[in-house]
Amino acid sequence: MTAPVTAHLHDGWTLHQHRRAEGAPAVEPVPATVPGGVFTDLLAAGVIPDPFESTNEAAVAWVAGCDWRFHGEFTVDDAHLAHDHLELCFDGLDTLAEISINDTIVAVTENMHRRYRFDVAALARPGVNTIDVVVRSATDAAERRREREGVWPTANFGRPFNYIRKMACSWGWDWGPWLTDAGMWRPVRLVAWSAARLGDVRPHVSVDADDHGRLDVEVDVAATGGATVAVAVVDPDGVEVGRHDVAFAGDRVRVALDVGVVRRWWPHTLGDQPLYRLDVSLLQGGQRVDERSMRVGFRTVELDTTPDATGSAFRFLVNGRPMFVHGINWIPDDVFVSRIDAERYRERIGQAIDANVDLLRVWGGGIYEDDAFYDACDELGVLVWQDFLFACAAYPEHLLADEVKAEARDNVSRLMHHTSLAIWNGNNENIWGFWDWAWQEVLDGRPWGAGFYHELLPSVCAELDPGRPYWPGSPFSGSTDVAPNADAQGCVHVWDVWNQIDLVRYRDRTPRFASEFGWQAPPSVRTLEEYLDPAELNRSSDAWFTHQKAADGDLKLDRGIEPRFGAVDDFDAFCYAAQVVQARAIRTGVEHFRSLKPYCMGTVWWQLNDCWPVTSWAVIDSRTRRKPAWYALRDAYRPRLLTVQPRGDRLVVFAINDTDRPWHVATEAVRRSATGDVVSREPVELAVAPDGIASFTLAPTTGARSDVLTVGDVDDDDDGRAWWWFALDREAPLPAPNLSFDALHDGDDLVVTVTSDVVVRDLAIFPERVHPDATVDRQLVHLLPREPATFRISGVAESDLDALTTLPALRHTATLTSLDRPTKA
Repeated sequence: MTAPVTAHLHDGWTLHQHRRAEGAPAVEPVPATVPGGVFTDLLAAGVIPDPFESTNEAAVAWVAGCDWRFHGEFTVDDAHLAHDHLELCFDGLDTLAEISINDTIVAVTENMHRRYRFDVAALARPGVNTIDVVVRSATDAAERRREREGVWPTANFGRPFNYIRKMACSWGWDWGPWLTDAGMWRPVRLVAWSAARLGDVRPHVSVDADDHGRLDVEVDVAATGGATVAVAVVDPDGVEVGRHDVAFAGDRVRVALDVGVVRRWWPHTLGDQPLYRLDVSLLQGGQRVDERSMRVGFRTVELDTTPDATGSAFRFLVNGRPMFVHGINWIPDDVFVSRIDAERYRERIGQAIDANVDLLRVWGGGIYEDDAFYDACDELGVLVWQDFLFACAAYPEHLLADEVKAEARDNVSRLMHHTSLAIWNGNNENIWGFWDWAWQEVLDGRPWGAGFYHELLPSVCAELDPGRPYWPGSPFSGSTDVAPNADAQGCVHVWDVWNQIDLVRYRDRTPRFASEFGWQAPPSVRTLEEYLDPAELNRSSDAWFTHQKAADGDLKLDRGIEPRFGAVDDFDAFCYAAQVVQARAIRTGVEHFRSLKPYCMGTVWWQLNDCWPVTSWAVIDSRTRRKPAWYALRDAYRPRLLTVQPRGDRLVVFAINDTDRPWHVATEAVRRSATGDVVSREPVELAVAPDGIASFTLAPTTGARSDVLTVGDVDDDDDGRAWWWFALDREAPLPAPNLSFDALHDGDDLVVTVTSDVVVRDLAIFPERVHPDATVDRQLVHLLPREPATFRISGVAESDLDALTTLPALRHTATLTSLDRPTKA
């Protein structure tokens, strides 16, 4: 029996313009990268400018209107000919593809989100063979389908992404460009095999109350006769803890293994992440003909939606323990998704972890991410909420049902072994849209996707992944008798705050679980400088608006800025002001929702990352730079949080403990004037149980509106101190500070100590304004008079101190009213 032969078909491809769209320039053949796409190939060849720069997005729009052909060759040799089957395997085709071998059509595809394999043994010949992949314009095809079938509404610029199974945000979004790519975006292989090969392997993992683990492994096999499947489990120390061989005939076999006492996997905020290796071998005639290895973890995840007096719960139980979710939403990390590699996934997930995030929601307008994403989440202890890929639209079920079923089966089978995967979610905002966005009149009774979310998808999950929760949508109340975005039950999206009202109005909402809410800000000014020309760095340039996709986005930014700082005309100052407001929105929303624990049991901020340089809701921009909002999220997601919240006409101190250890709080609430004089003191003492919350109602105090209230002792934990401001900034301006600075080296870092003579709010140092790769450990720090604060800065020298401590690198809120250089004592 001969082992399978695999060849990766990634080299030697060329890209040809197959059909030239009206108004498009003629393009000569250029080298093609596989995995890759048309835009990145044309960019690498110098045919188009960087679509991310200036207004180039519009200048390259013609690319999406053309049809393109990828041409390559592969060699069939004796090793291939020794086998019965020769399969051409595509892990990702984007999207409307026609594949030909030696000028004979093999297949036509129309789903970006599926894997494909085609037997080409009858078409291939010994020696050199040609392969051509023609990708048709998805934008043209979607428009034709809409014209033919009628309108199924969308909430995104009216573009017909909902007629084709392709990444929705490639048609643009309110944070993303309209760059509808095409190509072979994941690996391509030629596989020769005989008699039998492994298909999907689905391990169903369980662990009982006594920590005894069990694996029921379901294996799909393509075989022409009987075979044996051998399954072995190896613990984190490399010791084999279970093995079983099963002889079978057919195309599916189940193998059960008792593993004994196991070590449980936890999210990183609750424990460790031990992973076990599962080895599956396919034997025929005593010889191994195929094998597969993957890692699994032993844990339980449940979604508790128990009805109660108010509505119903929405909380995750991990290993039986209720968990307040510190979550954030994930979008594709690049609009050209083939450029996202394992290193980039790990960096971005690491940034989420550093912000105390323990759940990433993979949003439904993007992609099912590469296994490298889920591998990193498994290893690093981040739960994954996985949307099925439906977002902000009604979907024509009759056009898409077969593809949706195949796509769901493929991706559930591919991803279900990942321990981090916590929940399957049917869609993003489509149930909400059907009920509340005037879609019903347009649809006039036509099916719009409900059959997918309530029938097809849960049935696929029940068959292939029955041990994992499924939820029909986000937001969704859990009942068609209750409004889909109701606070009292299910999960909600809180968008009226950003779209219509001020950020303090987060406190009007009492959700059980907030799976989306957010506020915009520009990326780092340094990032903007890298993609916009100097003359374009203003709020009236075409390039600025090219990189602001939200409807009335700048007006909404101003609505948050003006009550606090007035009209901010200077561009640098505006970017800082908008970033301050975004950070305050995070702290206001997250801390309020956390103060509702255990009624509310999770928040998922919109969003972690960007796919290009843009003003958006992200806390990390497309150049990996952390906005001030990232630091605010980190502080708001502290496992132990002190926060001051209004309750009626009183202020209440909440101590929120998400750890498994008790917490004793013994501190005081101090009201001070802007110059540091103590107005009042009140002792605060709280005993907080593990996973608990405790509160202390403060006595009323009087004083100036420019006073500040603090709870917590800087000697204990500066970043853990709670602050309360009695007025908006412009209603009670703080005096301009005299700042003093000291600096010393600590290893490769420069530690800068800042001291002020008066209260300072939201002091930030932006070291990337001095050196593009420099970073800092804190942002938007409040100072009390004569109380030093330190900033650890990487990537700078001591000689940079003057630049780091003056505009534009150093800012605080007083610089928004006086654009002079900050005074240094």
